[in-house]
Amino acid sequence: MNWDLQNSIVAFVDSLRPNAQLYHDMYMNGLYSFVDMQSHLLTMLGYPPVD
Repeated sequence: MNWDLQNSIVAFVDSLRPNAQLYHDMYMNGLYSFVDMQSHLLTMLGYPPVD
């Protein structure tokens, strides 16, 4: 394994840690929006809504 590459990856991940909750919230909001949009699309196409 290339140690310089591994150290670079660790440094990158460590740099993201202070904002981890922000990235998590952004991901969950984006995921929810995508699923909600697909749900509306399928309902509009005639599929029954899922509860």
